[in-house]
Amino acid sequence: MGPFEIFVIRALLSGLFAFFICRFFFQGVPVLKVVGFAILMLGLSYGLEYLRKRNQGGGHES
Repeated sequence: MGPFEIFVIRALLSGLFAFFICRFFFQGVPVLKVVGFAILMLGLSYGLEYLRKRNQGGGHES
């Protein structure tokens, strides 16, 4: 899978999770805040992937 397909899947999943989380825990939240939460979750997924790949070097620091 290429980087664009991974981005689309992550964007769809973060939007879906943000929608359900906001509807379950914060009833009546505006759509703009749901979109902001989805963007935050998408950014966190890329940030955590960066940290995971950075730390996969075997744990040996030079």
